[in-house]
Amino acid sequence: MPHVRTPLPPQLRHRPFTVSEAVGLGVTRKRLRSSDLRAPFTGVRVSRALDWTVALRARCALLAAPAGAVVVGDDAVEVHGLPTPFGAPAAMDTDLVVAALRGSAVPRTGGVVVLPHRLDPATPVWQVGGVRVPGVEDVWALRCADLDDESGIALGDGALRRLDGDRASMVAAVERLPLEQRARATRLLGHVRHQVCSPVETRLRLLLLRAGVPEASHFAAPVPREGRAEVWPDLQWESVRVAVEVDGPHHAQDAQRERDVRRDRRTRHQGWTQVKVSSREVMQQPGDVVRWISAELRQAGLRW
Repeated sequence: MPHVRTPLPPQLRHRPFTVSEAVGLGVTRKRLRSSDLRAPFTGVRVSRALDWTVALRARCALLAAPAGAVVVGDDAVEVHGLPTPFGAPAAMDTDLVVAALRGSAVPRTGGVVVLPHRLDPATPVWQVGGVRVPGVEDVWALRCADLDDESGIALGDGALRRLDGDRASMVAAVERLPLEQRARATRLLGHVRHQVCSPVETRLRLLLLRAGVPEASHFAAPVPREGRAEVWPDLQWESVRVAVEVDGPHHAQDAQRERDVRRDRRTRHQGWTQVKVSSREVMQQPGDVVRWISAELRQAGLRW
């Protein structure tokens, strides 16, 4: 006769819970060792019937973390939906990191890593998908310490876009960092730009700057067009009317391709030179992409 497990109390079936909470509700220790429950961290259980996502893992970790802790690191980046660093492992493949707003830090235990320093009490705390995380500006600032320059700038571009260009919030987040981390974050913030839509666009912008190409005035003004919307190129040099678009894989879809053709036609009608490169080319042929764009800019009359 098949074994029938005792059902969990209704209030524990759809969320993570602590062992002590379950015992207080009458759940036996034997039941808490059943294979239908996941034990991701010491003293924490969650039903295996729930999808094991970044957000659910983070909620579990907070039950094992110091009181008042917030999730930081890669998990916070993913919870916020910010761009992840190029080549970085998935958050689920790394230890989860939390930070305490107050109280003493505790050593690493059960897969939860606690930052050695406590967060400034002024750090804004958000609830995203049931997870306590710092605001996007502080998630970026805290990650600056262990990201390479390009990834830190790309994450900053994503954070500033989410903040609708509120650079003052980013500056305040840097001021909340430990003193030894502020100089690097300040330097990276100097390269962060508003309205950058993807890490690939960030990479292209930085490739061109490192090659000595004058920085694009890509947020100066939209290219006028007929209809309901204006065209905002990924990069633009308004003085010579050259616009650059980075096409991702979705541009191969028929409907998107038709929209691109109409957009390109209207852009040319306004006297702009349109340069299109693919995200694959930016990632795999950066030298070629820089030469192509540089040639178009020189032909249009830009000098450097």
